[in-house]
Amino acid sequence: MRTDLALQNLVSQPRKTALALAGIGVAIILIFLQLGFLGAVQNTATDIFDQLEFELLVRSPNYLHLADADKFDRRILDEIAGLPEIQAVNHVQVGRASLRNAAGYPQGLLLFGVACESPPFRPGPVTGDIPKLAAADTLLMDRKSHKDFSPSDGQRFGPQDVGRTLWVSDRSLRVVGLFTLGAGLASKGAAMVSQSTFLRLLPYFDRHETTFGLIRLAEEHDAARVARTLVDRFRNPDGSALIEVLTRPEVNRRETQRWVSETPVGFIFFLGVVIAALVGATIVYMILANDVAARLPEYATLRAMGYGPSYLAGIVIRQAAYLALFAFGPALAIAWLLYQITGLLAGVDLVMTGERVLWVLVLTVAIGGLSGVLALKKLWQVQPADLF
Repeated sequence: MRTDLALQNLVSQPRKTALALAGIGVAIILIFLQLGFLGAVQNTATDIFDQLEFELLVRSPNYLHLADADKFDRRILDEIAGLPEIQAVNHVQVGRASLRNAAGYPQGLLLFGVACESPPFRPGPVTGDIPKLAAADTLLMDRKSHKDFSPSDGQRFGPQDVGRTLWVSDRSLRVVGLFTLGAGLASKGAAMVSQSTFLRLLPYFDRHETTFGLIRLAEEHDAARVARTLVDRFRNPDGSALIEVLTRPEVNRRETQRWVSETPVGFIFFLGVVIAALVGATIVYMILANDVAARLPEYATLRAMGYGPSYLAGIVIRQAAYLALFAFGPALAIAWLLYQITGLLAGVDLVMTGERVLWVLVLTVAIGGLSGVLALKKLWQVQPADLF
């Protein structure tokens, strides 16, 4: 049975190997965390739109993002509702309000104005308590809202908060229920009110204005074609579009692109992945380069015994692969634990997906392999004469 020299090199120096595994493990954990935050950005970018019921979304051409969505004339939706291609039309108003917490500090709140008789959301954890908003000056609080909004238990809004009075935009509102949605990257918290209450809280909204029109199509109509038709139909006298109409895939693509590619948030986390990978590669390279330098006489002996450079290179590359693989398991366990802790404390959904684990494993092995190749420089020059 042939001895695995790469494994023996690691086993023969347990202290140095343990330090190497710790350094590589830290780099892997950093990669997992940065990818987790980047994945959270991608997921939360579309969370709210995923819950809205529509096949076509109508919004202002000046739309920037959810918390700066602008508005358009709702009477356009009345005209759209009469077209033969349209099965149903709904709408939802979105704006920013201010909630005064228990300490008296204002907190920015994402506010949804909805029709109580026809909720704009898909049936599920969002819609259950919406009919209760028919009562004047009432609101629903999002369970995922941050603790800065002063829930009763200091952590999350729950049944114990129903019946409380909250001050929103200097008006007293009674909490009559809860929903589960999350405000994504737009705000730390969200609430829902009736459309009449929404207009009282945000007077800069006119009663004929709305944020999003939600269109469901009659059967056998192509969504992309209808979207183009509607944009062409509603234009200003100068030819500019009055509205923007998007299919669901277009909404998701644009929101993800906005938060990942066009804001510093996505770039920072992507850069974090690159830096963590470089740190890991540097650690492995330094470990292997020092090990090769310390073992030059041993490698020269192998050359004198007739082993070629490719055999010696295989030892170093396998050694790099072993370091990467041995560090991966503990790093994965620690990263998963940090996902749970960070998600609990920061209210961010960090999910350890199988695809991410596989991707980081491949990246880890690639980092080890690349570092091993870079560490071969001195090894290629080893000659039997180096014994003396």
